[in-house]
Amino acid sequence: MFKYATVFRPTGMTLDAEGRLFVTSQDGSIHVLEDTDGDHHAEQDTLFSSGFNIPLGISISPDQKAVYISSNSKISVLRDVDGDLQADSATDLTTGLPVGLHQNDNLKFGPDGMLYMGIGSTCNACVELDPRSGTIMRFDPETGDGEIIATGLRNPFDLAFHPTSGDLFATDNGRDDLGMDAPFEELNLIREGSDYGWPDCWNDGQGSGCDNSETAVAYFEPHSSANSVDFYSAAGFPEAYRSSSETAAAYVTVFGSWLKPDAQTGIARVRLTPAGDSYQSDVSWFAQWPGAMPLGLVISSGGVIFVGDYINDAVYRISYGN
Repeated sequence: MFKYATVFRPTGMTLDAEGRLFVTSQDGSIHVLEDTDGDHHAEQDTLFSSGFNIPLGISISPDQKAVYISSNSKISVLRDVDGDLQADSATDLTTGLPVGLHQNDNLKFGPDGMLYMGIGSTCNACVELDPRSGTIMRFDPETGDGEIIATGLRNPFDLAFHPTSGDLFATDNGRDDLGMDAPFEELNLIREGSDYGWPDCWNDGQGSGCDNSETAVAYFEPHSSANSVDFYSAAGFPEAYRSSSETAAAYVTVFGSWLKPDAQTGIARVRLTPAGDSYQSDVSWFAQWPGAMPLGLVISSGGVIFVGDYINDAVYRISYGN
C-alpha cells in the first residue's frame, strides 16, 4: 500500500479510460490525480473544478465526454472540451433534491446507460414528506428525468453493478436511536420496486414494519458506516480476493462513526454467491485501519484499489506485487 496523494477530506472517486483518478473533496473541489513516472505516487494534481457544496459522488459518462458530480441537492455535468483536465463548462442536470440529515450520495452509470444514485433521508427515523428521500433513483443522463426504483434506505451511500449478472447492489446505514448494538449496516441487492425497511424494519425482520420489505444480503457492525462499494473484476490479486465465475468479490469501505468511536474501520471484502433469486454472502476484513476513516473507493481495470482516508486527507493505492 502506498500513499498516492494528499487531498483534503476525499469523499468520492472514479477513474477515466486513461487511468487518471478523479477525486471529490469536502471543500467542494474536484481533483485529477496522475502518476506520471510509474512510482505509484501522483506527481500531478490538476484542479478540474471547484465551488461545489459537499460533493459526495462522481462518475464519468461511458463515452468519456462528461463528468457527473453529485453535490448537495443537485447533479451537475462538467465537460472538458479542450482536454486540459480542467472543466470548461458546468450545467445542472437536476436540482432541488431533498436534503436534511443526509443528502444525495454517490452515482454510477448502469449497464443500461442510465445514471443511478442513492438519496439519503432527511431525518434519523421519520415519515418523509418528499418521496425521493431515503431511496435509490434512476436518471436520464441527457434530460435529468428521474424515477424512484427502491425505497426504505436511510443513507445508501454507494452502488455497484455485479460484474456478470448486472445486478445492482447498494450499501446502507441504519438509524441511530436503537442503542450501540443495532441495527447492522447493510449491503443490499436492489430490485426495482422493492422496499428495504427503513425506518421501521431492520436487521433480519426486526421492528414493526417488516411486511413486504427486503432483507440485506450482507451485514456490518452497527453504526460503523458502510459506504463505498466496488467489485473486483480484474486479475491483479490472488484468486481468493477477486471475482470468479461462481462468486463475486465486493469491497466496501467501513468509515467508522462519530457516534461510536470504537467502531472498527477499514475495507471489508464481501464474497457473494448466487442463491436462487438472491445471494449468500461471506464478510471478512480485507484491511483494518485504526485511526483512519476510509470513504471513497474505486478499483481499476488492472486490479488496483484506490481508497480515500477522509480524516487523514489521504488517497492510498493498494496493489498486489507492485
